[in-house]
Amino acid sequence: MDRRTWLRLAASAAAAAALPRELYSQTPQDQTQPFTEDQLDAFARDLANKPYVAPEKHVDDVLANLNYDQYKDIRYDQKNSIWRNDNLEFRLDLFQTGGANYAFPVEVSTVEAGRAALFRYSPQLFNFGPLAKAPPPNSQSGFAGFSVRSQINNPAVFDEFLVFLGASYFRAIASGQVFGLSARGLAINTGQPGGEEFPLFRAFWIERPKPSEQRLVIHALLDSVSTVGRYKFIATPGRDTVIETETVIYPRKRIPYIGIAPLTSMFFAAPDAPSKKKDFRPRVHDSEALSMLNGAGEWIWRPLINPERLQFSVFVDKNPKGFGLIQRDRSFGDYQDLEAQYDRRPSLWIEPVGDWGEGAIDLIELPAQDEYNDNVVCFWRPKDGFGPGIGHRFHYKMHWCWESPVKSNKASIAQTRLGETKGGDAQFIVDFAGTESCEGCTPGPLTPTVTASGGEIKNIVLSQNPRAGGHRLAFQYAPSGSQPTDLRAVLMAGGRAVSETWIFRWTR
Repeated sequence: MDRRTWLRLAASAAAAAALPRELYSQTPQDQTQPFTEDQLDAFARDLANKPYVAPEKHVDDVLANLNYDQYKDIRYDQKNSIWRNDNLEFRLDLFQTGGANYAFPVEVSTVEAGRAALFRYSPQLFNFGPLAKAPPPNSQSGFAGFSVRSQINNPAVFDEFLVFLGASYFRAIASGQVFGLSARGLAINTGQPGGEEFPLFRAFWIERPKPSEQRLVIHALLDSVSTVGRYKFIATPGRDTVIETETVIYPRKRIPYIGIAPLTSMFFAAPDAPSKKKDFRPRVHDSEALSMLNGAGEWIWRPLINPERLQFSVFVDKNPKGFGLIQRDRSFGDYQDLEAQYDRRPSLWIEPVGDWGEGAIDLIELPAQDEYNDNVVCFWRPKDGFGPGIGHRFHYKMHWCWESPVKSNKASIAQTRLGETKGGDAQFIVDFAGTESCEGCTPGPLTPTVTASGGEIKNIVLSQNPRAGGHRLAFQYAPSGSQPTDLRAVLMAGGRAVSETWIFRWTR
């Protein structure tokens, strides 16, 4: 966990939902219970027909008011890691409840041969540093979440690659990466009037893998005021870490605005969105753009911004083929941050499985005064929302990766840069890579098409880039009025698009 995660979750802590402890309230410590996916599905469906149960905090007084630094000083003792001595590919560590963000306990069970065993809490499982006072030995505070370790980088070392902690948030990395953006189980009413609702994962069942098995199966129960959901995650770490996800959502009531496969990230500054503060770093972001492959087969590249005020962008679609928040620039020189290592942060690509119907990919960008708060959210929003009485099923794969796993035959956007002319117009530079080899780019000339939803586009020039390869598109933009404007550019050849479609949100 980092400071940005802590700050982000402060807003969601008050929305926590309590899971009725029916599953284990009568289970002695030394006994197990039957567990199947169908059983969890039936439990979720039944729970959705019951009134919502308000949360109860379950944390000792000495842990209740921890700040970020104090909470970070509590570490799970890896001598107690689950499966540590079992010669398996995975190990599990747990997080202590504490502070305002993690005051609601999460049940964690392991499953073997169809039987679930609840892992019992004890403060002796943790090491409490000098900043965090240990609770009494008989404390029943509970666990706030868990992490998974595997030999993702070194055969001799079990490194953390997957973390479930706080509300329905989770994060993962691929080999060689450091943690960055997050995913969520579900988004409800994000950025809408009345405030956002934050569902929580209240219980997890983690299947014991077979010896040498390279994947880990995790089941989860999600609960909130509006809905109950059951999830199945199949995590396979590696050069790309893939988490195949199946979910069934059972609403307690109608939910008009709901987000599937939500992604949450941070964008603070870049050459096309420079910081107003002096900063030695050219770029400061976990993700640089929203990338989409829509149902019609169009590749869209939408650079992220740090706006002056909240911005919504809606990309209407039917049966999307994929979308994600991407960190395409991997040069340390473009970040110059040895501590944050933004060049090693993961991209996250969502690959829908099956038809998702009509809806939209919504992108929400919030103003950020610093880099410590996530200010970007995107997700798939079904056109008609969700209604109660039925289960809403979705299946998708999450690729925590260095680059998108779906390869395009189009010329790609290499970078966007923004300046200003002597006359005060905006000067845009958009570099395209792969124009020498993309499908349809040769033979024949490339022609740029540049449009704006308002204002005026001037002096469009496309030229080859002899230094970096590809082509450079330069144009000027004169805004009109104070309303946000969407600029759009694509390279054409022979009457068809041969590049990604570049879309930029201009705001004053």
